[in-house]
Amino acid sequence: MVGVAIISSGLVKLPPTHGGAVEIYVYQLVKHLNKLGVQAIAIDFSSNKNTGYDEVDHIPIFRVPVPKLKCMPKKRIMREYIFGIRASKTLRSLNVDVIHANTAWAGFALAFKLRNKPLVYTCHNGLWLEERVHASEHVVRLIEGYTMRRSRAIIALNETMKRSIVEKAGVDPCKVFIVPNGVDTEFFKPGVYADDIMRKYGLEGKRTILFVGRVTYVKGVHLLLKAFSKLVPKYRDLKLVIAGPLADHFGGAKPSPYARTLMKYAEKKLPRNSYVFTDSVDRQTLRKLYSIAYVCVLPSYAEAFGMVLLEAMSSGCPVIGSEVGGIVNVIENGANGFTFRKGDVKDLERKLNTILDGCIRTKIGREARKIIEKYSWRLIASKLKSLYQKLCEVK
Repeated sequence: MVGVAIISSGLVKLPPTHGGAVEIYVYQLVKHLNKLGVQAIAIDFSSNKNTGYDEVDHIPIFRVPVPKLKCMPKKRIMREYIFGIRASKTLRSLNVDVIHANTAWAGFALAFKLRNKPLVYTCHNGLWLEERVHASEHVVRLIEGYTMRRSRAIIALNETMKRSIVEKAGVDPCKVFIVPNGVDTEFFKPGVYADDIMRKYGLEGKRTILFVGRVTYVKGVHLLLKAFSKLVPKYRDLKLVIAGPLADHFGGAKPSPYARTLMKYAEKKLPRNSYVFTDSVDRQTLRKLYSIAYVCVLPSYAEAFGMVLLEAMSSGCPVIGSEVGGIVNVIENGANGFTFRKGDVKDLERKLNTILDGCIRTKIGREARKIIEKYSWRLIASKLKSLYQKLCEVK
């Protein structure tokens, strides 16, 4: 039996209850690998004395101690790096055959410290797909590139990402395998009871346009607000739901300057009851929002994959996404949704009109649910199980 340790980020505790795409990936992968006979364990952090072996819903988790960093610059980077160092010490004592890392700074620590076991690295960083990035991202590319070159295998979420990291990180293309993110098709499904959520957010009798994700500039939420402001006079039954954290980082208490700007814009430009900013929501609330949404929109400027698209599709909800990164690999135009030109508000408005004006919404929603089967976690875990086995055979 293959033993695999899958490393989380060290930033959001497992199991994730209010978002965290990498953490969802780690948790679901460990869960489904164990169902397939792989001895998989998640490596996570703890900021208190509850360290060591833990089990949540029969999913094994080993928690390593990571101190709280209060007054340190770049504390999120330092926290992730310290987590990687502490995890490397733990991994020396665990009986595992393969180590699977998922974030830049923790992955760098593992690549630097552990050289006697096969390292697998999943690249979740959508900015590899961009040609122009800010200075700090160039530093991340140096760190993440080193980790990928040291890894025995690299997981790219789509063909576009594979080409980008081969070219920009200088990794051997023979080491890069395309395995997309997965989705829990039993949890995210159509027809979920959601009367409580409809009452809470005033969605009765409304066609809901849904955004899910952190409210940041790179997610392009302002584009959706502008497009929505053009649609409201024509469709009086619309409601926009912005579901996601308003702070700059997980655990932040105050809305970011960007989020505050959006809320002020909505207050001035939109009818009072036509929108709602929910802030962070739990996954039970999220599955209900997907189930009742008329369409889910992801207007990002950069996106490695777009896990929210899978969750929406699994819930039978049509999707619209910008033509960037991995989104173009998920959305089949006219089948499960539509794409629009990056940053183009008018094109987004046109695509929303196509779904709102026509009679195709139900058909697209059904097709989205059919397409999603190829992204089931069981299938994704099966592909990675085969990869782990091959790596162990050539040790």
